[in-house]
Amino acid sequence: ASAALQEGIIDGGSKIVDSGPIALPNRFAPNDPTLAQRFVSWNHKLGIVHGPIDVVQALALPNDIFFYLIAGGYPPTQSPGLGPKLLSKWTNLYGYGDTTGIDLPGEVGVVVPNDQWKRQLYAESWTTGDSYNMGIGQGYVLATPLQVLVSAAAVANGGKVMQPQVVYQITDANAGLQHDFTPKVVRELPISPENMQLVQQGMWTAVNGDFGTSVAARIPGVTLAGKTGTAEYCEYIPEEQDCLRDEKDNLPTHAWYVGYGPFEDPEIAVVAFIYNGGEGSATAIPVVRKVMETYFTEISPRPEPVVTE
Repeated sequence: ASAALQEGIIDGGSKIVDSGPIALPNRFAPNDPTLAQRFVSWNHKLGIVHGPIDVVQALALPNDIFFYLIAGGYPPTQSPGLGPKLLSKWTNLYGYGDTTGIDLPGEVGVVVPNDQWKRQLYAESWTTGDSYNMGIGQGYVLATPLQVLVSAAAVANGGKVMQPQVVYQITDANAGLQHDFTPKVVRELPISPENMQLVQQGMWTAVNGDFGTSVAARIPGVTLAGKTGTAEYCEYIPEEQDCLRDEKDNLPTHAWYVGYGPFEDPEIAVVAFIYNGGEGSATAIPVVRKVMETYFTEISPRPEPVVTE
């Protein structure tokens, strides 16, 4: 969303129509519909289409069709998309292409995929379908929960990618301050305040809108923002030589949720990743909500509302 807004692929008023699954033509046989690749959004499995939606709605619902098209375009209509270079650029800017630099040993990082990476590793060219998958965090994209948390915090604070730290202060036996660890900004995202506000509004609407997937994350007395994730994965079993699928031929999914608050002046961001957890809205949200409830009641309680007669 950030990339498409800042690179001029869309603006806040742009609408993309979800009318059902996309049939992406085979580039070597574009006129043969039997060779087209079908791309669906989660809502299609429920018999729901979202119709015309803008970027705020697409983040809140969320809608895969919207992000397929802004990521890779649609060849029959020559709709512009970000493509592998811009997708890779913005994924790296948010911190996914490297370790976060946290003060713990053993942190891992993963290279962000792009056309050159795929050619070197698989001897294959990047396809529009690769961009579609990358646009929703699937395909070749890998990330750690900490990287996801850092990227969400960058949205919350208006565009600063921070280096996470475990140690806050070092004091002596008499509680005297010996060393104060100040926050470290890795980079500031090259995104306008107006465009970042649209991304923030999408995460706000996911929790507080009538149709968002994160309404279960609400906590009385504090305004939160967040984003669910349900990521398909392939559990490779050598004996079966295949991924484990259910009776409806669906892949298993990891459950994700990342949230922050208060929306107006953020203090805390929390991520939950549950391996093979199913839907993020059902499994991961309760974990984050419990952490948030504890924070806002015991660590940073909200002031009692003033009652006037």
